[in-house]
Amino acid sequence: MKYLIPVDASKAALAPIDHLEAAKRRGASVEAVVLNVQPRMHRHIAQFTRRPDRDAWRAERSRVAMAGAIERLSRAGVPFRALAEVGLPAERIAAVAEAEHVDEILIGVGRHPRWLRWLKPPIAQGVVARTDIPVAVMARGRENAFERYAVPAGVVGLAALLIAAE
Repeated sequence: MKYLIPVDASKAALAPIDHLEAAKRRGASVEAVVLNVQPRMHRHIAQFTRRPDRDAWRAERSRVAMAGAIERLSRAGVPFRALAEVGLPAERIAAVAEAEHVDEILIGVGRHPRWLRWLKPPIAQGVVARTDIPVAVMARGRENAFERYAVPAGVVGLAALLIAAE
């Protein structure tokens, strides 16, 4: 099977690699396409930089983000291709999955509290909305206590101060 694995620099993004290593050990025929998507710079920022400099910066960030996945896939003997794209992550992941004719998209994510997922919807949700290719989301880690308790408490505290000031 051919899998698309979008990665960033987080350890949670490497969760699908465990799945591929296990499948390879079982004797399954697996192939991976490792993808890193770099965001476009806002035009007001980009006007102060040269395109070759921006491209070099993105290429370096992609190399760093994909290094862990490439190393583990090489060690496991899983054939792979590494690709870097520029644009909105969900759009580019769906487009590359269609172009590469992958069988499944494997996305590794960290755990976040509900309020943060509401505020910033997960990329996996956008990918599912844009393609008919199956998407497997593999969560790793635990919710950050600061995100879960301190930030909401701070917001409530700030609201209480604003109400008391009136």
